[in-house]
Parts: sequence; C-alpha cells; structure tokens
Amino acid sequence: MGFVINPTILNEGALMLEEKSGYSGVRKIAEKVMRDIEFVFGVRPTSTEEIDQLSSCAVIYGTIGHSPVLDGLSALGLIDLAEIRGKNEVYLFQIIDAPWDGVDKALVIAGSDKRGTIYGLFHLSETLGVSPFVDWNDVLPRRRDEFALEDEHKYVSKEPSVRYRGFFINDEWPAFGAWCHHRFGGFNAEAYEHVFELLLRLKGNYLWPAMWSARFYDDGPGLANAKLADEYGVIMGASHHEPCLRQGEEYKYLRGRDSVYGDAWNFRTNEEGITRFWADGLKRSGRFENVITVGMRGEADTAIMGEKATLADNISLLRDVLRAQSRLIQEHVDPERKEVPRMLALYKEVEPFYYGDEKTPGLIGSEELENVILMLCDDNHGNLRTLPTEEMRAHKGGYGMYYHFDYHGGPISYEWVNSSYLPKIWEQMSMAYDFGVRELWMVNVGDICTQEFPLAYFLDLAYDFEQWGTSAINRTQEYTHQWVERQFKGVCEEADLSKIHRILDGYTKIAHNRRPEAMNADVYHPVHYGESDRLLAEIETLMADADELYGKIDEAAMPGFFSLVYYPAMANLNLQKMQLLAGKNQVAARLNLMEANRLSEQIRACLERDRELVDEYHTLGGGKWYGMGLSEHIGFTNWNEDECRNPILMQVMPARKPRLMVSVDGTDQRSEGSRWHVHRLQMRDFRRPDVTEASFTIWSISDLEAPYEINCEAPWLSCSSYKGVLDGVSQAAEKIRVRIDRSQMGEETEATITVKVPGGVVTIAVDAELPDLSGLPERTFVDVDGYVAIEAEHFCAKYDVERPDAAAGFQVIDGYGKTLSAVKVFPTTRYFTAGEDAPYLEYQFVVPKAGAYEVELYMQPSNPVTTDNTIYYGLQANDRPIEVRNAVPMGQSVGDSNLAWAAGVLNNVRRQSSEIVCHVGLNKVRVYAVSPGFVLEKLVIYPAGKKPPESYLGPAESYYVGKIG
Repeated sequence: MGFVINPTILNEGALMLEEKSGYSGVRKIAEKVMRDIEFVFGVRPTSTEEIDQLSSCAVIYGTIGHSPVLDGLSALGLIDLAEIRGKNEVYLFQIIDAPWDGVDKALVIAGSDKRGTIYGLFHLSETLGVSPFVDWNDVLPRRRDEFALEDEHKYVSKEPSVRYRGFFINDEWPAFGAWCHHRFGGFNAEAYEHVFELLLRLKGNYLWPAMWSARFYDDGPGLANAKLADEYGVIMGASHHEPCLRQGEEYKYLRGRDSVYGDAWNFRTNEEGITRFWADGLKRSGRFENVITVGMRGEADTAIMGEKATLADNISLLRDVLRAQSRLIQEHVDPERKEVPRMLALYKEVEPFYYGDEKTPGLIGSEELENVILMLCDDNHGNLRTLPTEEMRAHKGGYGMYYHFDYHGGPISYEWVNSSYLPKIWEQMSMAYDFGVRELWMVNVGDICTQEFPLAYFLDLAYDFEQWGTSAINRTQEYTHQWVERQFKGVCEEADLSKIHRILDGYTKIAHNRRPEAMNADVYHPVHYGESDRLLAEIETLMADADELYGKIDEAAMPGFFSLVYYPAMANLNLQKMQLLAGKNQVAARLNLMEANRLSEQIRACLERDRELVDEYHTLGGGKWYGMGLSEHIGFTNWNEDECRNPILMQVMPARKPRLMVSVDGTDQRSEGSRWHVHRLQMRDFRRPDVTEASFTIWSISDLEAPYEINCEAPWLSCSSYKGVLDGVSQAAEKIRVRIDRSQMGEETEATITVKVPGGVVTIAVDAELPDLSGLPERTFVDVDGYVAIEAEHFCAKYDVERPDAAAGFQVIDGYGKTLSAVKVFPTTRYFTAGEDAPYLEYQFVVPKAGAYEVELYMQPSNPVTTDNTIYYGLQANDRPIEVRNAVPMGQSVGDSNLAWAAGVLNNVRRQSSEIVCHVGLNKVRVYAVSPGFVLEKLVIYPAGKKPPESYLGPAESYYVGKIG
C-alpha cells in the first residue's frame, strides 16, 4: 500500500518524530509543515519524542550529526546516509518499511545539514500540493482525502548550483516599512519570521534585510532578528555599503562628537572610531552564520571620497580598509579568516577600483581579496556589467552577482509592482553563470510583494541551474506553466490556468517594454503603425481575462490570486492603458476632434481604477498587505517621485457647424475634404499579399449632426459602412473597415474610395499592386512601404561554427525583446573574428532602387562584459567587405548622467544605424557575432535619408515570401 497520510492516520497517533538533539529551527519548520498538512487534510497532525506514540505511517526527520535516530536507521541498513554526508544543503526523502513495532511505514527526511533538512521538510509540503506562498500570500492547497507514496519511493536532492542565494529588501519606504509597522509594530522578529519562511520555502538561504531606516541587529528587539535567522539557518548579509555586520543606520544613531565611534564616516580622519564601530559589530553578530560584507562606500549609498580624489587615492583607501577589516575578522570572528565567508561588492564607483586603468593598478589579484567573494553587479536595470574573464575565474573566493527587480535611482526609479520579465532574467543570469558567477546571487526585490513570481524563478534558477539555466533555452514558458499550476491547480480549471499563464506572460512583457513608472503619453506613438491601438487591444484582452477570473475565484483562494496575479497585472495594465489613452487624447485634442472628450473620461476612469486597486489590495485579507501599494508610480518626471504628474486631460470645444475629418489609420494622413487643402489620401496596405483588411476613420469635430457618404466603384473592395451620421457625443468617431477580394480583381490594381463630408470630398487612393515575387526564395522580404523591417529570428540562412569543444551559433530566444523575439550566440562566453570563425545570420530582401541605404539594428541594451566598453558585431551587405561595429555608443558609460545609457535602459533597446549599398532587386545582409553580450531583435532597412516614421516599437515587420497569415 505504501506510505499513506489521511485523516485516519493523523488521528491514530503522532505523525512526526521529534528529537531533542535536533536543531530548534528545524523543529519550528516541522511545525509549519504540520500546519500545511492541516490545510490539506483538515486535521492537525501532532509530533512526539516517543516512538511508541507514532502512528502506523510516520515521518522521521533529522540532520546528520544531530540525530541518533537517523544513525540507528543507517546502522540497520534501512537508509544510506553516505549519499548525502558532507554535501551542502542536500536531503534524502525515502520510504522505509517497519522501522519499529507499530510503525508499518515511515517517511525519512534526512538532511546533510540544517538547511538540507528544512528543504526536505518543505519538499513534503510541496509534494502534498502546498505552495511556497502558503504563508506569504495565503495560497491555500486543495483539500485531499488521502496522499500516498509508493514503497520504493526515494529521492536524493541535488546540491544547489549557487552556494548563496537570496534577496534584498530595499527601498522599503513607504511600502514594506508601512507594512511592518502596521502589522507588527516595526522591523522586528515577528515580521522577519514570515520573510525567513518565504526565503526558505523558495530554497534560498541568504538575506539582506531592510536598511533605509531599519537596524536589523537592534529592531528584533535587540538581537531577536539575528537569533531567529540563525535558528532557521538563514545566512545574513548586508548591502554593498554596510560592512562588518553593521547597518548604515547604526552609525547615524551612534555617531557624535562625544561618541567612541567619532562623528565622521571617514577612514582617513576617523580610523580609530570607524575601526571600533566595525569591531563591535563583529563581536556582537560574528557568532551567527553570515556572509560578511567588506570594503567601504560613503554614507547613504554614495562614493567614499570626494570628486577631487584620484583613482589611486580611492584604491589606496580601499586597500587599507580591507586590511583593517581582515584583521578585525581574525581577532573577533575566526583566526582562520578563510573559513569566514566575506564579500566585496564591486558596485557603481567601486568597480573601477578593482580593475584600475592603464596608469593605476587596481585591486584585481591583490592579497587583500584572497578568498573574498567578488560580487559583480548589473546596471540597476537588469543588464549585467563586467563579468569574469577566463583568467579571473581562477579567483579562489569565487564571484557573485547583484541583480535588480527594484531600484531607487536614475534615470527613473521602479519600486511599485513587478515589472521583471522572465526571458530577460534568464538571458542575463544564465550568462552570469556561464562566465563563472556561481558563488552568490542576490536580487533586490524592494518590498517583496508583487515580486513573488520573478523571485521564485530567480531562486529556482540559482538552486537548479542544470534544469532551468543555459541548456533550458526557451523554457521560461514551461516554468510559468508549472508555477501557475503549483499555486492555482486546486482552485482553477485547466483553461483558467492557461489564462493566468497568459496574463502573467502578457503583463510582464508589456512592463518589460516600458516600466510603469517610466511610462508616459509620449512613449508609444498614438498613430504610426497603429502601435498604440494594437497594444490597447492586447491590454483590454488581458484585463478582460483577469476580470473574468476574478469573478470566478472563490473567497478562500482570492487573497492568493489577487496578490500574485490580479493586482500586479491589473495595476500595471491599467497604468499602461491610461498613458496610451493620454497619448491618443493629446493628438485628438490638437486636431479638435470630439473623440478627445471621450478619451479624457476614459483616462479619468483609469486614475480612479488605480486608486481602487490599491485600496482593495490594502483591505484584502483583513489588511494583510496594507502599505504594499503605497509607492508612487504615475508619471515620473525626475528619477524619483518628486514632481510626478498625472496625465493631462485635454478636452475640446465643439465647432459651431458640422465638420468631419477623415484619416487613414496607422498614418498621419488626414483631411476635411476641402479642395483648397489636402483632400487626396493614400492607402497602401493592400500592397502586402498577406493583408486583406485596412481601415480609415471618420472623426467628428463638432457636436452637431454631420453626415458622411462613402462610394467605391471597385467590385473588389468593400467597406463596413457606406453612410452614417456622427454627432460628436454619442458617436464621435467611426472606423471604416475596407476589405479586399482579390478573386474579383482583373488587371486593375488601383481604386478610389470617396468620402463625402460636410467640408467637401476626401478621396482615398487605394494601391493594391502586389510585388513581383516570382523566383524569390523563401524568407525574402519585400519593400512595399519604403522600408524593410525584419524580425531577427526570420533569417534566411544561419551559419554555425564547429569547434572541437563545442559548436557555437545563434539561437532564437522566444518572446524576448520588444516585439517578437531575439537572437543570441551560445555558448555565451565566446569571442569570434568576423569572416573567419564567427557565426552569422543572413537576411535577404528586395528593394526597388539601387543606391545608399541605412540598416538599423535593434539590440538589447547590454553592457560589455569587460572594461574595454565594446560589444562588437560584424555587418556585411551583399559581397562587400565586413564592417565591424561597436554596439556601445562612443562615450557611453553606465550612470545616470549618461544620456545614451539612460535612453537604452528606459526604452529597453539600443538602436544603431550603418550605411550599406544595395542594388535593384535581391540583396543580402549578414550579421556576425564577435563579442559576448550581443543580442539582436530586429533590422530596419530604408533609403539613406528617408527614415520611416518614428515609433516606440519601430515599423511593423514587412511581408516576406512564405509568410503565413
């Protein structure tokens, strides 16, 4: 029958055997697991220290070295502890027969260490269908009558791929701070109890606590926070500017003219006071399990020395600081310093202190950093900075990465709701691992809430890189599916689970294109290529799906659904919708279209909805998440919330006579029909073989009834309406859909549609001449719009490089980038020489005229992996020489003041143009990989000096031979 848990078993005796010799923190986790079991079966299990009080099916848990029971079972040959002994955070999960009289079956959970046992206990919860967010988000499991494991069931977990895996609670005001004080009275152990549980359930082990106004080692009260962390096996650290187990806020409160620590955060002028401050921190907290941050930055996340200090001055200071801290750690923590994990963050201005320059040697390879983990960083916006070269990877301390899902800083902060996209996280963090960053992964999650989805992915990627890392290209959709099932399978049907999947993927892709705080009315073009309308339609679909699910989810499941899915999705989508409508509103108002008034009301409704969503979030579950929605998020005009602005609502006064305007959708063309002005418009959509419908819109400029009449004599064209009346109020605009039936066409390829309006007649010239595709190979793009736009994955040929160690070549990353996807070379660490050993992609296209053209590449705003500030790629048109270009603009550097970098991270794209020469007809362009970090999304080719109309996403992809639909 196997091992069984059901209400009968739970009532016949104790389920869990508890040992006095076990870790107290492990016993507390076992209590949480028993609570999980109660959620599943409706019966609270019990534990006992007496074997004869166990039920017939029992759970035995313990840690090697702290469990005589496990030793006894091993001696009897019932389990083999050698499989996990000496390993890091590993557990055995095995069913055994009759270990004692009265116990027919036992589930043994044996940990190689404290965290191994804890992960094993939570594995039982997950096996029962309990979500890791059962406590944090009130995600309740579905009820069961019985659970069974087969007799032969045995599982041995793997060692984690990354040794230290965790998150940083940062920028905690107003959200996390308000939450802590509202619910728990401060940043105390009662609050951190929930944080630690979440971290461990997600198989993390490392935490940087809140630090804006919090003092982890004081707020417990006292050391209660630190003691609880140590009890649970949570390894504590501190941010990049808080060395030696002292938080930045501590010095603020302890400094003073009469303080033993002095009154200056300055190692040169106050070395004695600063040294004593660090020493006391190590004496107080060094006995706990920590990764000790070393180094020194200025107070409040600033540079340590003034602007006049040279690079050599800064390096000399940091070297002296590291020596002093090393001595203090030996004196107050462990004489064998190498046994104490230490970390130096190469964050912002510290990075050049490590590398130095051509005149000043940096700290790289210095004895002061021996066995110190070197934590590299992204640019605060999800793009990695430098990575270890092959030579650097020999560093004994190993490397870490500090990544961001939240940031308080330039060019624009993002702290409100989740705006991180799984394919981006995968692409960047898998490259970090490939480059040898495997010792420590830390992610800034801000207030934690709404970041649960990407946080789970980040920690799963760190825990099991073999499953989800580089070899798992294009498996983020699979991960999302599994994640959704884990949270909601018990309360949703399969079709609804798929909807949740689409909502999560959809809203995070939209936020990836433009974070909500950085969104405004000028981002997406209101007209060109219809990009605003297309995005609005997508948003409306996602919001309708979310609202439908909201109406179906039962009351018990609502907190989990609302906090994990509905709120972050709807809040984000509603804001994006509001700003898109604002862009359309401004255009309509400038043209005095009555539609502007309707749009202003929709914008107002979005503003009200924004407040309603935050209020509902704060009251749900008895105020469980009160405060978590307080961050400002609308219309940033600076890097922070100062001078945030709601959208401007533009309204128009109606004209005093009937007036209508006609515009061709997706273009700037418009007319009121007066023969004195433009009254002939062009519709070229039907030049594409795959287009069967186009549209134009009739707009009202007054609130008086204004008739229109449409006429088209071509039998192969039809309009959705031929006559109507607009009044500017109940109907301010009407979209006229034009359909083509090519079977009715003879030799004729041109036609006219006339629209009679009060001001005259607007003539729309329809050009339906198809391009000559005869003899053209598959995936040949055709210029019918004055440009050719190509999604990067639609290459016509692909050349991979065969090497003895491994092949290298471009691969498609599905869903990545701002439109369809992206391409990147794997392995990610390789360098190539264009024209010799470099992989390349080939694109072919047809243009009507010979001459000079521009090819504009749309690339990810990646940063160079080395300090030379280059990401090279090769470009070749037809058989001309290869041009090697640097994707990084000249003079670009990571930093708020650099406009090129700032534009790249806000727009989440880097665009670069090169001139090529084309001949009439078929042409080819090749793109070669040269440097790591090159990620291509799109190409746009156009005659030199005739750039296509500007838009945020760029021109929609052109037609290519073989395109379906």
